Amino acid sequence: MRRILVMVVFLLSIPMILGFPVPAHGFQAPAVWVDANGNAHSSPPEAPPAAGTVEAAPPYASLSGTPPASGSGVTTPEAAGTAPANSYLLWQDPGEGAFSVSLPMGWRISGGTVRSTKFEAHYLVRAQSPDGGAKLFMDDPGILMREVPNQGTEAMGVKIGQELPSGLGSSLIVEPYRPGDQFAAEYVKQILCPSATMILGGPIADQTQALNAQFGPLGQLGGKALRADAGELAFKCGARTGYVYVITVQAMQPDGPVAIWAVYRIAGYLASPADSPAAAAAVNQMLGTFHMNQTWLQNYAKESGDTAGIVVRESNAVTQTTIDREKAINAGIQASIQSSRHNSASIPNGAAGATSSASSTNANGHNNAQIPTKNVCDDLGRCQTVDAGIANWWSDCSGIFYQGPESGSPPPASQSACWSKGR
Repeated sequence: MRRILVMVVFLLSIPMILGFPVPAHGFQAPAVWVDANGNAHSSPPEAPPAAGTVEAAPPYASLSGTPPASGSGVTTPEAAGTAPANSYLLWQDPGEGAFSVSLPMGWRISGGTVRSTKFEAHYLVRAQSPDGGAKLFMDDPGILMREVPNQGTEAMGVKIGQELPSGLGSSLIVEPYRPGDQFAAEYVKQILCPSATMILGGPIADQTQALNAQFGPLGQLGGKALRADAGELAFKCGARTGYVYVITVQAMQPDGPVAIWAVYRIAGYLASPADSPAAAAAVNQMLGTFHMNQTWLQNYAKESGDTAGIVVRESNAVTQTTIDREKAINAGIQASIQSSRHNSASIPNGAAGATSSASSTNANGHNNAQIPTKNVCDDLGRCQTVDAGIANWWSDCSGIFYQGPESGSPPPASQSACWSKGR
């Protein structure tokens, strides 16, 4: 029992960044307003908030409710709410000030830091588009840590799926380790959307490699072997589409049988097809701007007895690799935008099969009045208005469309775990 307790403390000292149902004890973060200057206010102004403020709305218990109708299912980035960078505002954790994220202006936002135990801090974010057609999440206090089955659990007669006390006021589930994409698929079917179909996805090889390159030395410093796996998937949930991103981490004893693993980060969305572009942009923005308060993180590490500072370094490694991935995604979007501009310059307005849009606006907020456009939809029914002069468009797992190679093959697998051809 002692060695299990040590392993649990080691993993619990890694700040978890999970995501989904609001805790059963009814946690409700107080409203926080962040103005255009970055100043936080504990209560809203007397008048409705002006442009440049975001309200932390009361959390909703589930993303599984049917959203209101929101359009025909084919939309331009502007209509979907894919806003330029200056339409995102900083939202700060109202609970302990542990973290901040950037989210679309005008969305209703709630959440904050929740502690299941003294050493288990969860960083909740819930956000909903103004029409309710898109809902995104981060963190889930309901996801328990796991212990990999071993000789000790077998000797005690513990079966897979059974809970054991951790010795820290929480429980462990005895289950084999699963990489991020495998856990995401299980989570979708068990929690997010039991009726999910067309589940597509897999591991994110580049980020997994980057994480393990940094986690290896950190694990050795703490006398443990660490393994991390990042994955993502997309799916259909009735008339809606969904996306889930997960990082799982396992800590093992190099000279012993005990291995403990946890979901380190989970985030995603559910949205109507028309609102999927807005949801995809918002999730990428949230993941790419997640920032831990370093003073809070250092204090948290001390509370956990982390004298070597492993907590801080692990948290920052996960955050930085996620930011790097989002930068790569944004670079791909910008490359498609630039290519579209170059390509459209040589295409007569009103080209065959194209629909000219006098007010089309791309994801970067630039007016493309002279670019002939067309609507493309992927296998999950997510649609977007794109440059008609480019033949091959592909959506990534989150639902963002990119220009594909002239050969008709998908973009590099390292950029997404589930490319879907736009038609």
